[in-house]
Amino acid sequence: MRTAMIFCLCTFAPPASADAVLALMTLRPKEVVRAEAVILDGTMVPGAATALEDVIGKEVKRAVYAGQPVLASNITEAALVERNQVVAATFTLRGLTIGTEARVLERGSAGDIIRAMNLTSRTTIRAEVLEDGRLKVLP
Repeated sequence: MRTAMIFCLCTFAPPASADAVLALMTLRPKEVVRAEAVILDGTMVPGAATALEDVIGKEVKRAVYAGQPVLASNITEAALVERNQVVAATFTLRGLTIGTEARVLERGSAGDIIRAMNLTSRTTIRAEVLEDGRLKVLP
């Protein structure tokens, strides 16, 4: 019995502790995290981001106050297009490309499918946000 207990204690090590990313200053919602706004701390916080690379350049969903951990669930990709912004939109089908301007109806980051309004026809379209902030209209 005693040897079995010692074996279990030696074999099953406790979970490794991970560093937590802490905010050095208040981060407001929709704010892009800068390198000088966060620090890696040696404390273990469940659910907190564990690497600076996971946080820097991303956007916070809800406010994070100075000294508080930045939770991984509170981080999202930074939006490239904002609501009511006018952007270029292109539609391509079988070699034919049509370009126009569209008003964005919802925020979106690269790869997101969003709604926009074609300013020429005033119809609502679905489009994918491209890396450069333009829209690729979906059929």
